[in-house]
Amino acid sequence: MEPMNQGQYNHAADEIDLFDLIDDIKEKWYWLIGTGLVSVVLAGLYAFMATPTFQTEVVYKPVTEAELLPLNQPRLKDVFDIAADKSYMTAEQAFKDVRAQALSGSLLREFYNLLLSEKDPQLLPLIFNEKISPEQNFSKFTERFSSVDPGAKQNDVFLRLKFELSDAALASAVLNRYSDFMLQKHRDETREAVSMRIEAKLDQWRIQADEMRTKYLAEKERRLLTLEEAAAVAASINQQRPLYDAERVSVGAQPPLYMMGEKALRSEITQLKGRAQRGEDAYIAGLPELLWKIKTVEETQIAWNRVKYIQLDQSAIVPLSAIKPRKLLVLALGAVAGGMAGIMFALMAAAQVRRRQRKLNEKARS
Repeated sequence: MEPMNQGQYNHAADEIDLFDLIDDIKEKWYWLIGTGLVSVVLAGLYAFMATPTFQTEVVYKPVTEAELLPLNQPRLKDVFDIAADKSYMTAEQAFKDVRAQALSGSLLREFYNLLLSEKDPQLLPLIFNEKISPEQNFSKFTERFSSVDPGAKQNDVFLRLKFELSDAALASAVLNRYSDFMLQKHRDETREAVSMRIEAKLDQWRIQADEMRTKYLAEKERRLLTLEEAAAVAASINQQRPLYDAERVSVGAQPPLYMMGEKALRSEITQLKGRAQRGEDAYIAGLPELLWKIKTVEETQIAWNRVKYIQLDQSAIVPLSAIKPRKLLVLALGAVAGGMAGIMFALMAAAQVRRRQRKLNEKARS
């Protein structure tokens, strides 16, 4: 057998033998065990001493169309300018409106300022830090909120609002308060918007009615002046009865008005003036119908206490366990990290021993 030359020896020395590595780890086992134990202990200290974070949620679902009937009653169709077979607000639209408002920045800020103004000694330290600016405090507060929104391609039709806090009881209390605050705010804004729209429509109709009356009175006044002039002319020529037969008057050849005779003209004048006593609205085309719509809408009452825009399916409950830190996961990761670090330290220690031994052997040969 030929002896190995220097190049072959170096190549063989550079090769890594898996069994040698295993032997090195066995030889330096205390590095593996020690590092693993230290890592697990540190992970345990973090898991059990870190401030826990609890998460709770409220769940909403769409309402039925029946719960929006007080708002979609037929009497208000003309107010909202919608067709008879359409609704002012559908259950889907109501759900979208609440969903859009659920995490509105302005609404969250209003709610946050309300919490700060109460100065709750238990809650205030958890949501306000004097070392940072008010804007940064508000930003951290909004980060505690999250939502799971049903998508168009998902079967889940529920809207979930989630909130995180280091106190489990306060987390559920704050989220329930925000849910009530948000829903009440939406009810108030919707009611105000509908009321303003009804008042605006009534004002429009009242102005339209006044315009119709003004136009009618102007036409009536012109007619009276014309009749007075014609009656005066008929009186001046002593024309008491009509000079023509209505059946003989050709179309487009209307005779002068005075030819009707003073008696007929005075009679028409008396009738026109007498309308004021009987009420003239009935003589104005389209006005009675318009006044009926105004009266109907004015008498319409919306049962706001029966209107629901979204259904609260589940209130926030006190969570039983924290979502952060996950103790078992932290311990498992600590054990894995400690084991890997222990193996590396054991191999490095074994390599250091071999290096020293090689130097001693080289000195002995020299």
